Amino acid sequence: MIRLCLQGGVLRLESGGDAKILEWQHRLFFAGAAGYRFHEARGWYLFSKQDEIHGILKETIDYLEDEGFEFEMDEAVATLLQRLHDEQQEYEEALHAGREIQQSELAVDSFPGLVRQLKSHQLRSIQHLLAMKHGASFSVPGSGKTTVIYAVYELLRREGIVQKLLVIGPRSCFLPWEEEFVACFGCRAHSARLTGSKESRYSLLLEADKYDVFLCTYQTATNDVNELIRLCTRYKVFAVVDESHRIKKLEGGVWSEAMLQIAPYAARRAILSGTPMPNSYLDLWTQITFLWPGRQVLGDPVAYRHQCENETEHTAVRKAIRPFFVRATKSELDLPPFEVKRIECDLKRYQEGIYRALSVKYLRQIDTPPEDRQVLRQWRKARMVRLIQAASNPALLAHYSEEFDIPPLSGEGASVIQLIDEYPKYEIPAKIELVDKLVRELLKQEEKVVVWTSFVHNIRMLEQLLKEFKPFIVYGAVPQDESEDVEFNREQQIRQFKASDRASVLLANPAACSESISLHKACRHAIYLDRTFNCGQYMQSLDRIHRVGLAPDDIVTYHILIAKGTIDETVDHRLEEKQVRMIRLLEDEFPLGTLEVDLHQMGQSEGEEAVDFERTMTDLKRQIESSDTTKMTP
Repeated sequence: MIRLCLQGGVLRLESGGDAKILEWQHRLFFAGAAGYRFHEARGWYLFSKQDEIHGILKETIDYLEDEGFEFEMDEAVATLLQRLHDEQQEYEEALHAGREIQQSELAVDSFPGLVRQLKSHQLRSIQHLLAMKHGASFSVPGSGKTTVIYAVYELLRREGIVQKLLVIGPRSCFLPWEEEFVACFGCRAHSARLTGSKESRYSLLLEADKYDVFLCTYQTATNDVNELIRLCTRYKVFAVVDESHRIKKLEGGVWSEAMLQIAPYAARRAILSGTPMPNSYLDLWTQITFLWPGRQVLGDPVAYRHQCENETEHTAVRKAIRPFFVRATKSELDLPPFEVKRIECDLKRYQEGIYRALSVKYLRQIDTPPEDRQVLRQWRKARMVRLIQAASNPALLAHYSEEFDIPPLSGEGASVIQLIDEYPKYEIPAKIELVDKLVRELLKQEEKVVVWTSFVHNIRMLEQLLKEFKPFIVYGAVPQDESEDVEFNREQQIRQFKASDRASVLLANPAACSESISLHKACRHAIYLDRTFNCGQYMQSLDRIHRVGLAPDDIVTYHILIAKGTIDETVDHRLEEKQVRMIRLLEDEFPLGTLEVDLHQMGQSEGEEAVDFERTMTDLKRQIESSDTTKMTP
């Protein structure tokens, strides 16, 4: 009799003397279509792709039954088959619950151990995750997704369904997860950061009994897949992927593959993202498959790619994933309104001369752009960045811009270069002077304030101007946490800024401080010294002080500095246009777009960059003509 065995991760089909199973048409199915390897000497079919055994076992049994073969199974196969049956039942129940719960009344209203008051949209997300068992929260940034996970984790822990929480995400999320635990439960978490050397990470995992929460980056999870699988087999683990759009790659992504390897061993799974589809519906496959790794809810990758490339199939994709997630939009958060103050200023004398010289030169070059596509993108970016620098602080032009990979300015004429090199001797830039004044006024009113600038040199200059107030600083070169520098790091700066009982200022670069960081409990004012055309980055920075947790009477104010007659006006208009589209996107149930930030780029698509550049040059021409007309007027 034919026998199915499972040993050492290999599924084996033994012919057991039944020669019919070895005939060419059956061999064609098993060794061809199904992917078994045929062992000629023993008459066995062997299947060793562990991540596909679940699917191939069901396919094999269906084939044997359809062809009328008699067969038996060893205990391991029978156990796996029962598990597959249970998973199928669990999946169907979850699917039904996911569809029903979107419209149902909230059933969970008691959260023992939780000291934080929950919002209605959070309660809906909690109920959904409990009913689905493995689900997603695609609520907008700042909606309190971390709180949702902690509430679900505590309920499941008390029921004995889970024992440990494993969070895999960007390194910047570690501190927020630790702080939110305190806010949710009123005490510090027994948490372990899986960082440092391999030996130190292994030591923490060997002492896993001591910890309830494990925090891990995508890169570390990729390197430590086997160790994390062992953690999930030793304990009942609730595995959460934070900022799950980072594992969006459909095929060939090492982070994506690592998450899918870990997924089957977790007792419960969840994914969190405010923008789950940065580029297209393709971005959903790995995320949803992480939730139900044995099901391939969206089909195999090849078929799903074809489905996504056909716009007529998008409705089917949306229908397939709808039961698996809950999304709270910005308008549902019931946040207090915020105030935007646009503060205009004139350029100083020498600053205006430098800005005008650059403007005239760039307008003359507009008809002779490079032909190479990549060179053209860099050419456009360099001109826009330099104009933003000149409007902010001309001294930036003499330095290499590590933020945008732009070299120091050269070849602009000896007099202009000399003026740029010696600029700090002549004047303090208008907007730097204005920031200094605004910060002092706010500190005098006992307020805390964050100052945003895209350029590190501006942070260093403001640090000197405001040194009597001992500013806190965060930018790319500042070490991330204690594992890199015990005495000075980003987490320490942010923690001390928030905890300080004095009025204080945080000088920050949006690219280094825009994601996974909450400042709203401490700070109500943000000053924008300069901004780029990157709307996603800008909106993320806005969310740092305007998010769930604000009281109804809290007033959040954004002070936006604009140098008159410069690219600042173009940036302001373009960001307003993009923000309207982005807000509309974030209100959508299926937000197809991105808030992702690339540290070394303007963060724009090629098409968006071209429009930004065209608008910049059009405004530049108008501003120069207006300036010339003004000067000629008696």
